[in-house]
Amino acid sequence: MLNFLPLTMDMKDMIDSYTFKYGENSCQHSFVSSFCLNGKYGDMFCESGNFLFTLRSKRCNDKERVYLFPHGDFEDFDGIKNALQKIFDDAHEKNCRVKFETLTERAKNVVEKLFPGKFLVESSRDYGEYVYKVEKLIKLPGGELAKKRTNIHKFFRDYEGRYRIEKIIPEYFTDIKKFQAKWLEAKNSIDTDPLHRAQLNFENEEIKIIFDNFEILDLIGIVLFLDGKLCGYVVGSPLSKNCFDEIINKGDRNIPNISRVLVHEFVKICCDDYEYINREEDLGVEGLRQIKTDYRPDFMINKFILTEC
Repeated sequence: MLNFLPLTMDMKDMIDSYTFKYGENSCQHSFVSSFCLNGKYGDMFCESGNFLFTLRSKRCNDKERVYLFPHGDFEDFDGIKNALQKIFDDAHEKNCRVKFETLTERAKNVVEKLFPGKFLVESSRDYGEYVYKVEKLIKLPGGELAKKRTNIHKFFRDYEGRYRIEKIIPEYFTDIKKFQAKWLEAKNSIDTDPLHRAQLNFENEEIKIIFDNFEILDLIGIVLFLDGKLCGYVVGSPLSKNCFDEIINKGDRNIPNISRVLVHEFVKICCDDYEYINREEDLGVEGLRQIKTDYRPDFMINKFILTEC
């Protein structure tokens, strides 16, 4: 029996111990993500038999129980099979089907091998995650990234003596929140798509939680000031020993090349001890997809939805 408990800050070390080792560097598989997006997903957790189980309680309905793939040793096939069976038992006790959201390709293949024909499989391109080598985003080598190098150099030339870039400290939280409110207002004034607006509102709630819990969540980031005014910020956290997660990246759209500078400086200042950076999904937003693709990801973490037949 799986006894799912609501997420609390006390669970951080326990959850990190599983996701850092078995989370495949997915941004969906982190305590920070579950905590900050609790209003959207309502993640609940259960530790059983050397596996960590996640129930997305706010995604469940009277026909389906929604889970993430259990975190544990991928080489322990018997253990994984038993863990998956526990999920079946948990859902079936409530007369519901099992639904897995945002499974990685490796997890999807394991489920199909252990339970052939048991699930309908759907690719979830909007939730595919973009992963880059840190060294590449710092150096921006080769012809494909040459324009980004040029634009960054241009920013520093154009604003020489007028900008400063620093790590985020609590004294900057008020300025960041004011900037975020103006950024959201400007974005909503030009983007009338209801889905995009809903996504932005969820993100805005996440940002409030981030800065209300910044230190206890072990977050780090940078702020960019121009003429003494905060014009952009980036926040992230580790996903594992070799991969960092860029969670939020916001810059004043009226300042040319600021987005490229924020990416470059964040990676250089905050991620140089890591091999990879996960810049998360694009959620089907075409402009965001183009921006992330233009940086030539080293690989994608493809995602799948599996629904019990």
